[in-house]
Amino acid sequence: MIDSSRMRSRTTLIVALLGASFLVTALIAVRALQTAIYQRSTAERVIRDFANIAGDEFARGADAQISYYGCYPLAQKLSAGVPMPSSPLVRKAFRIDTRGGANPGVPPALQPLFASALRKRTTVVRANGTTYYLGVADRGELPPFVGALELEPKRFPLFFGNVLRMRRLVPRSIARGRLTNADVFIRVRNGNETLFATKGEFDAQLGVRRTLTIDDGVIAGLTLESSIDRRLAPLLVLGGLPRSALPLYGVMLIINLLLLFTAVVQLRKERALARLRSDFISGVSHELRTPLTQIRMFAETLLLDRVRSADERRRSLTIIDQETRRLAHLVDNVLQFSRGERGTLKISPAPHDLALLVRETVDAFTPIATARGVTIDVDAEPSIVPFDEDAMRQVLLNLLDNAVKYGPQGQRVIVAARGRELSVDDEGPGIPAPERDRIFDRYRRLERERERAIAGMGIGLSVVRELVALHGGRVRVEEGSRGGARFVVTL
Repeated sequence: MIDSSRMRSRTTLIVALLGASFLVTALIAVRALQTAIYQRSTAERVIRDFANIAGDEFARGADAQISYYGCYPLAQKLSAGVPMPSSPLVRKAFRIDTRGGANPGVPPALQPLFASALRKRTTVVRANGTTYYLGVADRGELPPFVGALELEPKRFPLFFGNVLRMRRLVPRSIARGRLTNADVFIRVRNGNETLFATKGEFDAQLGVRRTLTIDDGVIAGLTLESSIDRRLAPLLVLGGLPRSALPLYGVMLIINLLLLFTAVVQLRKERALARLRSDFISGVSHELRTPLTQIRMFAETLLLDRVRSADERRRSLTIIDQETRRLAHLVDNVLQFSRGERGTLKISPAPHDLALLVRETVDAFTPIATARGVTIDVDAEPSIVPFDEDAMRQVLLNLLDNAVKYGPQGQRVIVAARGRELSVDDEGPGIPAPERDRIFDRYRRLERERERAIAGMGIGLSVVRELVALHGGRVRVEEGSRGGARFVVTL
């Protein structure tokens, strides 16, 4: 009881420590994962900031190109009253009188917008989804007339290519000048229509998409997308984009959980093995006590000369001989089992007559069988087979002992030997099909035998399997011809 209590306490402690270890590992993994996510988010934000810088630089360049090279010259000629040449950049042109005169060509809805823009010296006016350019100077007095242009966004791409040729979208100081315009993706949309796009694809994760406002000049209302090739991330962020650590931490947690599960399973097996060993010791003690008690009782009867006749003396000596044989068989079984557990079980096969060995072994076992009213019939044909005599004798004795022990009194056991095959057929209750493979395991006993309180150690059949395996053979159990069990050994 003390050992069992100590084992339970040790098991609980080990499981608690392993559980605590798993929790600590889980907390470390969660914390490390949070850190990795934060680091990746920070790196992505930095790259997006550079992509945004490139987009802003492109927008400034595009506004300058369209304003100064496309719109300004046309607006100045219109302001001066000079005939304005036709341009694909302009849908309509208006000449506004800044002195308060009538502007018959300007739609009424635009007149207050233009008037406000002229007061504020605003160059770009956005109204009803349309962009207008006013040829007004930032300083000085307003001229008598100012030209206003309604722009055509579809013609803006004529100037976008100049932006990429004439200016760097990313300052040379960034990435030591190794990041060029070719590494930046730019796309300009007007609604769903793509007006301009460079080679490559837009990286939605690391790129920036925004709608241009009036502060961006004449390209207001368009959608600008900009991104930097993620392969150049190491140039912008030390170490590049951190890889996701989720698979690694997931594997760590799974391994830790498997270790915890394995430890629990092993501890349960250890407890079960300890219980089996305890049952084994109890079984051995019980098995040894019975023949020893018999031997001692009849030996005392002879020593104290309590026998009344020669028949009683002979009967006492016969019982002592039977129990001595039984005791020797038990001791041999334990020794063979111990050698098998240590891996020192060895055999020395040599050619022998299997039938002769069977008859000798059955003759030696007959007194034990007779004591339970069991008859053993031998059906053996002479055959020379290489085997170890002591090992095969032990195999047959174990099979006969099981047949006599678990079978009914008065039964008939048939031992047959044909060529390399040896079988023992009894009239007992048989072995259930699901248990026929497991009964050869160490310490294995059927539950019905435990309930019937039949003495046993649970090692006899495991010794049989090991000894047969050393001969390169196999042993099996099947349903007997008379309803019991039939054990078959094939060498």
